[in-house]
Amino acid sequence: MLHTNAFDSEDFSLPLNFTKAANGSRLFGQMPDQLRSWIMKENLTSNLHHDGVPPQEFENNPETLGKIFSVLSTNYDRKGNIFASSIEARDRPIFGVQFHPERPLFSWAPDEGINHDEHAVETMQYFANFFISQARMNSHHFKTKKDEDAALIYNYIPVGRSSYQCYTFRKASKLDMAEIATVHV
Repeated sequence: MLHTNAFDSEDFSLPLNFTKAANGSRLFGQMPDQLRSWIMKENLTSNLHHDGVPPQEFENNPETLGKIFSVLSTNYDRKGNIFASSIEARDRPIFGVQFHPERPLFSWAPDEGINHDEHAVETMQYFANFFISQARMNSHHFKTKKDEDAALIYNYIPVGRSSYQCYTFRKASKLDMAEIATVHV
């Protein structure tokens, strides 16, 4: 399924090659025509990877990947290897992109080959708006402000100084899990 170290797509901006499924998708079906034109013709997507999933894996695994996900777009790496660049679950609000829509908006590392032009920023803002609109469909909430405050990411210190920061969390105890179960998240 996942092909590790199989792609040469580090620091590489690309346009998307839409599949037939893209037009009827939730992710791209409502994308404004101008943004769709830009993302299909211009090097707007920021790729920073060497692992990926070839679209054939979705066809070769029809009872797993192919049953659950539709491939919406593909790309070719520098060596001509094809990978799935966006997917969408067929009947669930699950989406995946192999590129970094946040990078043109927020990452300014000069050595990462990120396109920051107006078209890149405007198009990637579409993804931010779309993903946030999907998250807003969730009606779960914390019971109290105190519970919400305790769960905020600001309570943790990220490790790393670049855009590759990570957060480490202590392993939850059984008591913590009981507390979590009472919070409606």
